[in-house]
Amino acid sequence: MPRFLIPTLVFGVVVVLGVTAFMVWRTYPFLFSKAYVVRIATGPLSGEGGKFVAAFRRELAKAHPRVSVDMVETPSVAASALALKNGEADLAVARQDDPNAAEGRSIFVLRKLFAVVLVPASSSADSVSDLSGERIGVVTAGGAVDPLARALLDYYAIDNKRVVQLAPADLAEAIAKKHVHAVVVVGPIGPGPIADAVQVFRKATKKPPKFIDLGEAEAITARFPVYEKIDIPEGSFGGSPAAPSDDATTVAASVLLVARASLSNYAAGELTRLLLATKTDIAASLPQAGQLAAPPTDRDVVLPAHPGTIAYLNGDTPDLLDETMNYLYYASMFTGAFGALAAWASSLRNRRQIRELRAQVARLPALLEEARTPAAERLDATEHELDKLSEWFVEKFVADQISADVFNNASSRVTHIRELIHKRRPGGTGAAAASPTPQAAG
Repeated sequence: MPRFLIPTLVFGVVVVLGVTAFMVWRTYPFLFSKAYVVRIATGPLSGEGGKFVAAFRRELAKAHPRVSVDMVETPSVAASALALKNGEADLAVARQDDPNAAEGRSIFVLRKLFAVVLVPASSSADSVSDLSGERIGVVTAGGAVDPLARALLDYYAIDNKRVVQLAPADLAEAIAKKHVHAVVVVGPIGPGPIADAVQVFRKATKKPPKFIDLGEAEAITARFPVYEKIDIPEGSFGGSPAAPSDDATTVAASVLLVARASLSNYAAGELTRLLLATKTDIAASLPQAGQLAAPPTDRDVVLPAHPGTIAYLNGDTPDLLDETMNYLYYASMFTGAFGALAAWASSLRNRRQIRELRAQVARLPALLEEARTPAAERLDATEHELDKLSEWFVEKFVADQISADVFNNASSRVTHIRELIHKRRPGGTGAAAASPTPQAAG
């Protein structure tokens, strides 16, 4: 093997081992440290996202003590998605319709937020189109209209002049005094804004509200793919009479635990496993967690599940040995390609050396002829070129770029030419004596 290829071989081995070790560290970080910390942006700690992550952290400490959760509090769920996008968190509680979460991958569905249109039980309206020209109240959260409610208003082209923004505390008066004829509310099934609005209707009108069925739900989701068509089961909000009185079709947005796309497949799969394993225990301490569910594994959804989550749900999670062998295989392929490139470069280098050697050897007969010619004035130039040629052969032989046979043959011919030049000089002496002749290699 040529000497210059040895460093290349060593470099290739180091690359294979280094890349493999790095990828194993990325995939199984807890093998290299006492605790693997996962940063989760939660929104306000007092909010549902913060409460869920806190409950999960407690259960995780029991089930997997080497993995710990660092809760990153943010002012809102929207700020959590932004923290994920900016690399300030590994995971975040985020809404599916938040553009800042678009580059992430879903790990788990925490809950669904439904958009409902409520009217008094006495209302003759059975669809949104029946509310044409009427004032519609929108229950706000923190003084802002929910993006899902805004999408609903935009789809039905409801004039802003007809929209009355209502704080939750103002809803009862607006219904009792008929300031609005319908109310749009966004919230989960269970405790939350919708359940509160249903109770307000019961108190103000002595009956539960009518849930307007959104027959255009499929068309709404076609225009706004971040939402999904969904049915609210009869009696979801309880009471007597039950609300709603029948299944109601509407649209919903998912609140997800979203991971950055670069999170390792193993970590994503392990988080999914732990969430499924602790779901019941979390729900026992946090009733809102009863809606926890694995994300859909379809790859054509707006915010697809993380590949590691999909692998776990499909039973394809690789173990440590499989992952390590995969990394070794890919690293070896890379190094093999690098080695092939190095061999090709070596081949080009060898061809150049052969051409150069042939050119130098071809000069020896020419110099011999010059040494024999009658023109004595050419001897100095001939001897000077012979010196350069002799130095070249010595340099290449020392660098192991020509064989001993080639060097010995060239040395013999150089010596013969020097002797001939020496004999042709007056008195048999001259510059030849000052120029060393390469010694034949033994």
